[in-house]
Amino acid sequence: MRFLFCGDSNCPEWFLAESALLTKIASVKMKLVTQYILQNIVEGIDTSAKIFKMLEGSGFNQQEINSTIACVSFIVENSAKYDVSEQILIKELIDLGLPKENCEQLSKTFKQYKDKLQQIYENQIIRIGKAIEFHYGISKFIVSESVVPQKQIEGNRFIDTNITFQHDNGKQECCQFVIFPEQLEDMLNSFKKAQKLMMQL
Repeated sequence: MRFLFCGDSNCPEWFLAESALLTKIASVKMKLVTQYILQNIVEGIDTSAKIFKMLEGSGFNQQEINSTIACVSFIVENSAKYDVSEQILIKELIDLGLPKENCEQLSKTFKQYKDKLQQIYENQIIRIGKAIEFHYGISKFIVSESVVPQKQIEGNRFIDTNITFQHDNGKQECCQFVIFPEQLEDMLNSFKKAQKLMMQL
């Protein structure tokens, strides 16, 4: 099943497994967790201590808290990048099995920060020079045992990528990112479409 907040692609396996944690959070705390994460992204405020204290009070361990932060961050960051509306995001999160109240609180909080979040990403559009080094490795995402047995998760591998660029002024910059198999397939298809369009110009 494809979701707009995933770029009209399937959700990564790790997210589908870990998102079960979001069903264990009260709607009021879901709002606060989302708000704290967005404050960290948009305003640069370190809110991790607040998130840990709040979720530890709900019985979450450290690994579960980190997984929760990763899931919410994935939702809000991708929803901003793909310009997903509040109502569509609510519907898609409900389709994933999250409680309606949690979906509404997360989506409403995201809406408040959406414009600022998109502005940040616009300012981060890659303007690069020549790639001088490229390294990658295959890694494995460890899923919380409390959510689902590890042996039941397939396809939880990803490509850990590191590219070094050299700008015209001689300054070097390192760009690190991860790509999941389904994202790599979508990216390659997009590049092929872009290549065809460029050849038609």
